[in-house]
Amino acid sequence: MPKKGGKKKAKEPAFLTSAADTEPFGCNVNDLIVTPMGIQVTVIGVKKSEYDIYNQLDGTLWATFPGGFNSPLRAKSAEEFEMQGYRRAHEGIHILRDKEVFEVKRQELLDAHNPILQEAEKKAKADKKEAKGAKKKKK
Repeated sequence: MPKKGGKKKAKEPAFLTSAADTEPFGCNVNDLIVTPMGIQVTVIGVKKSEYDIYNQLDGTLWATFPGGFNSPLRAKSAEEFEMQGYRRAHEGIHILRDKEVFEVKRQELLDAHNPILQEAEKKAKADKKEAKGAKKKKK
């Protein structure tokens, strides 16, 4: 029996992340922006609607808030961002964030290739299984 529906279109990228797309907003992807309320958000890209795609408008800048919530920032230009109270976080904050990300990834790699730690994890799993088996025997 043939499939219904025909061919599907290839999905477009969720967010446009090139420097040319974020340039009208005065920021880049992964920049930290301080909102008028003092919350630091991370720029994730620009999303264009169908209307924006055909008429070559800039689209809407999106950011990730603390807790992982993605939301659009409604300003359409760098001047509007400044007037509304948005500003780019200080360069030192960007450096500290990058350093923290680097340290987390480094520690993950060290843990993944540490044979002593891997043996300890295997032993802990074996002990846990053994404890479950002992509980079943008691019942």
